[in-house]
Amino acid sequence: MAELPALQALMKSVNFYGRFAPSFTRVGYIARGLPFRPVRADYGGQTWLITGATGGLGKAATLKAVAKGATVHAVGRNLKALDALVAETAAMPGTVLPVVCDLSSMAAVSALTRRPEIGAVQYDVLVNNVGLLMREFEATAEGFETSYATNLLGHYILTEQLQAQGGLKPGAAIINVVSGGLYNVPLNKSMLNIPQEKFNGFAAYASHKRAQMALAEHWREAFAGKRIKTYAVHPGWADTAGVKTSLPKFRKVLAPILRNDAEGADTIDWLAATRPDEVVDQIWFDRRPRTAHAYAKTRETRTTVADIVAYLERDRAKVLG
Repeated sequence: MAELPALQALMKSVNFYGRFAPSFTRVGYIARGLPFRPVRADYGGQTWLITGATGGLGKAATLKAVAKGATVHAVGRNLKALDALVAETAAMPGTVLPVVCDLSSMAAVSALTRRPEIGAVQYDVLVNNVGLLMREFEATAEGFETSYATNLLGHYILTEQLQAQGGLKPGAAIINVVSGGLYNVPLNKSMLNIPQEKFNGFAAYASHKRAQMALAEHWREAFAGKRIKTYAVHPGWADTAGVKTSLPKFRKVLAPILRNDAEGADTIDWLAATRPDEVVDQIWFDRRPRTAHAYAKTRETRTTVADIVAYLERDRAKVLG
């Protein structure tokens, strides 16, 4: 009998990966013809802010933007990695401006928008990208579970403060980078800031990504008067550094067909270039809006978008007043 839960978990994993691998991996990217339809855009004169810009999807999005002429405020906590990014893009048409910030610290994130080099700018594109999947519980100095602070609360504070101080240009695009992990959970509050005794990093990460979709809906309505467009984008399964460290078994099985970082960032680039009409309760994936509910059970929730906003606002007030 003890083997039954393990067998059930195995069958669930087999079903999940078997269902989504043909679409989410490089197989789907190629089958949809995206390698043969490069994103053509001129971002000259545009200024972007990208969180988690020194690796993975954030770095790939930065390289795409700078290659097309954008000035990118690249936010990360590792100065050496930021300097390396500046050097790597030196010959490109655009410019990388490194911004050192610990994105797990809400005080640091709040202070970020008041820095002279940030506060004087109106951004054309904001990419809320940085994300962590924690295998073990870890708390920040402010008392939040680290992945919750980094993946969700920080992005809420950053975006709200930028908009409040006029830092998002009329017609700007906000792009929240989510994940296929959200397909496993409904919108909820109970798994956002999970305490140590109940911690499950996979459930936390999935719940953060589902909540990022809720924030996209909130900002879509709240910022509509400034014609700001907000999107939630699923990058597919890319072979990022986060996958290598957090999902080693997953990577071992699927490594030959995982997307590279540039392929994962393709739709971020496409959304910034085309600014399509926004959609409700759908995710942008491979340049098209697609269902946010692969399983009917995730539609069943008593938690609303307003509940998520109130939850985040309460936690913002705890540390910022």
